[in-house]
Order: sequence, then structure tokens, then C-alpha cells
Amino acid sequence: MKHINKQDITRSHDLTVEEIKALSLFSHFNDEQATEVIHAIKGFVQIVTEHYLKDHKNHNNTTDF
Repeated sequence: MKHINKQDITRSHDLTVEEIKALSLFSHFNDEQATEVIHAIKGFVQIVTEHYLKDHKNHNNTTDF
């Protein structure tokens, strides 16, 4: 498995509609659809983060990404 550097995944700004539509999978989306993709991604990330934090708290493990 490839090691992922923390700086490689840290963003200083939110995804934009233009970034979403630049991906071939979403290139045919209109702005409203691209905005929905952004909201879905944010929701997914929030769920994963909350699960990780809950699991981390329960197991007292230390993991640094």
C-alpha cells in the first residue's frame, strides 16, 4: 500500500463546481448537480470522521494520517 503524506490530502479550500465538472465522470453535470456531489462528499467525510473518532475514543489507539 502506498504511503499517503498528510500534506497530500490536506486542502485549504472546499471543492468547487469547476473541480467536480473537470472530472470525466461528472463532466456532463450541471452546476446544481455538481453542487449536490460536493454536499454528498462532505456528508460522507463527516460520517467517516465521526466513526473514526468514536472508534478511536473507544480503543484509545493513536493513528496519525
